[in-house]
Amino acid sequence: MSAHAYIQYAALPQLLIDSSTQHIDSVTKAKVVAFDGCPFCGQIDVLSDGRIQIEFPWPRARELRHALDDWMNYHGINYTVVM
Repeated sequence: MSAHAYIQYAALPQLLIDSSTQHIDSVTKAKVVAFDGCPFCGQIDVLSDGRIQIEFPWPRARELRHALDDWMNYHGINYTVVM
């Protein structure tokens, strides 16, 4: 996957935050978050200005890409894809 989708943690609905689970990846040591119904886990990054951003892989496979897009749209989450 050569592209990534980014969302702002502050823009997430509180119900998703409350039901999410977080852990530290044993290989990369990155902080990872999983949300109910989301087809992928996201990596949590704290930006230099203190905002929290979540990075998701943006799949090349249409079905997977649409599943992630549908999940974000269903929850009203704005996102940016960077290649």
